[in-house]
Amino acid sequence: MTDIQIIETVTFRLKEGVSETDFMVAAQGIDDYLDNCEGLCARTLSRDATGLWREDYVWANDMAAKAADAGFMAAPEAQVFMALVERDSIQMAHAPVVLYRSTKTVTA
Repeated sequence: MTDIQIIETVTFRLKEGVSETDFMVAAQGIDDYLDNCEGLCARTLSRDATGLWREDYVWANDMAAKAADAGFMAAPEAQVFMALVERDSIQMAHAPVVLYRSTKTVTA
């Protein structure tokens, strides 16, 4: 099953007093790390009305997801990002993709 795409979902809250603007700069900064990770297919970041952030990554396979996770905390970009996140709020899960459908892009 090494050729099955993996969805990595991470939910978290920001530390009290962290502005969304500052956090978005750090979140975009992670792209420098991700650009060097093999197998990243997509990344999304969203926030619900309660302030819970959700980041979803689509990885080409489990090996790619695990390799990226293994190096994440050592990356300087990750340290900047993690300095803004309430660590006790972090939850992470990996799951294989069992159904995928893509549609045309709709612009608002």
